[in-house]
Amino acid sequence: MELLTKDLLLRTLTSDDLDETARMWNYPDGVTPKEAAEILKGMQDNLKKNKPGAIYHLCLGVFEKSDPKHIVGWCGLDGTAAPGQTVLFYIIDEKYRCKGYATQCAEELLRYAFEDMGYGSIQSGCAEDNTASYRVMEKAGMRLISRTKHGGYNFSIDYTDYFSRDTRLSDGV
Repeated sequence: MELLTKDLLLRTLTSDDLDETARMWNYPDGVTPKEAAEILKGMQDNLKKNKPGAIYHLCLGVFEKSDPKHIVGWCGLDGTAAPGQTVLFYIIDEKYRCKGYATQCAEELLRYAFEDMGYGSIQSGCAEDNTASYRVMEKAGMRLISRTKHGGYNFSIDYTDYFSRDTRLSDGV
């Protein structure tokens, strides 16, 4: 599976990505090649469980279009995090932050969830001190819905708000 943004390629990983998976999994510490092989197998098994409107877990490698073999982050949709919810996630390597990559990931995953998979709503969240992630969710059109018991933030966007946002953006609002 591949999704494209202005600057990025978001794609499922293969055995050709073993070294990159080992380097970037458990960022920034990495894992062994053997652990990376098990992770790749788990990702491939999870892909088989995904169905329209019911994503079990979708984890995509984030690559710059100019270097499609070097992972700069992870993103995806997780249907296992909370009962009845699908959660948007992303992490970008520190060397590649402040380029709008997390926002591009979030916007493309929301497009995929609503337009391709027929979702009704998507959630996400961040820690209280993660202002960059807070801004990513705002820019992607998500709304703050609550605070966590530890002071973090919970965001959500539903089908109607997603398509209303697209209309406003195309009208120049």
